[in-house]
Amino acid sequence: MLSLSAWIGMPGLLVQWQADYRTSVAETRAVVLEDGSVVQLGAKSAIKAHFTQGRREITLLAGEAFFNVVHDAARPFVVDAQNVKVEVVGTEFDVGLGKDTTDVALARGVVRVSLPQNGGMKGEVLSPGDRLTVGRRSGETSLEKVAPEDIGAWRSGRLFVVNSSIGAVIDEIQRYHPAWITIPDRSLSDTRVTGIYDLSDPDKALAALVSPFGGNVYSLADIGRVVTRY
Repeated sequence: MLSLSAWIGMPGLLVQWQADYRTSVAETRAVVLEDGSVVQLGAKSAIKAHFTQGRREITLLAGEAFFNVVHDAARPFVVDAQNVKVEVVGTEFDVGLGKDTTDVALARGVVRVSLPQNGGMKGEVLSPGDRLTVGRRSGETSLEKVAPEDIGAWRSGRLFVVNSSIGAVIDEIQRYHPAWITIPDRSLSDTRVTGIYDLSDPDKALAALVSPFGGNVYSLADIGRVVTRY
């Protein structure tokens, strides 16, 4: 029988086995693909690449990635992020996997995002500055406008969020923090925020995130952080 720690570690091991390129905690990495397109991987992120004569396909297995795609009209470039598919010819965009959502934000060009709905596929065409959030379980979508220059801000050590829950933002910060972070206060976790946080100092980012709402961050040596109002 597998131990609890083995069960917990299995998803991470599956990602490692499948990935062609991946990063660890707080590590970012630029990858040049065989067609010259560049993928910048965020912390704790992983992708798998599959190129053929008629198609270029990337599977985002974990985390977040920013894509600068070389134009090739004969070979569409498709990113699959847990059944949410982004298809382009040549452009710059960011794709991120949250706990329950997939986010697609377009910096330059045009992309088409396809997602399962009612047994078929629903398509959304994005323009620069569009940020689409897809609930992977519910299928619900929301579209927001952001400054194109803020898309993929994590590449310069900044986490830019718009109307996100504190819990979701902590999930993002977790990828840059070596300690385990927990937030047992549901009401604090569900509070919505918009802001920019410093990923180069994850503890400072946590404090900046929750202190305006009466939250505190307690350290458990180097292994844990507890976020609470008390």
